[in-house]
Amino acid sequence: MEPRFYAFDPRPTRRALFLGACVLAILSAWALADARSLGDPPLAVARAGLTGGLMLAFAFAWHRLRPRPGWGVSLSARGVELARPFTGTLLQLSWGQIDCVRRIGAKGDVLGLFLDEGGRVLITRHLFASRSTYAELAATLEERKPPPRLDA
Repeated sequence: MEPRFYAFDPRPTRRALFLGACVLAILSAWALADARSLGDPPLAVARAGLTGGLMLAFAFAWHRLRPRPGWGVSLSARGVELARPFTGTLLQLSWGQIDCVRRIGAKGDVLGLFLDEGGRVLITRHLFASRSTYAELAATLEERKPPPRLDA
């Protein structure tokens, strides 16, 4: 098998996270303004803290999901090497460790690598720039490790 690399580039997800962080920044400022103008109501301060925390979480996710070199899924004759989105580590699986590959969800937007040990690794569609890249990766993995037949 010729080595192939499928890069993660979650542009739509990053746009949504950035837009959400901007909206949460506005809501935080509004809540702080309410807290200041109304004296010191605890509800407005709590609302500001909650929206500020969510804004920071969105900004953190937006930053961690940025495209970077070597960030994606590599397929080779030895197995699958997968970059973890939030931890920054590489997960290396040999073909012998993977029992089967199945698409999960109503739209098939999650690719499940089911392991012999009983675990699973999920690869979501939102990590790729286009549906065609995701579909090509899924087809290649399913070709190598087809899903089990549902025989009765």
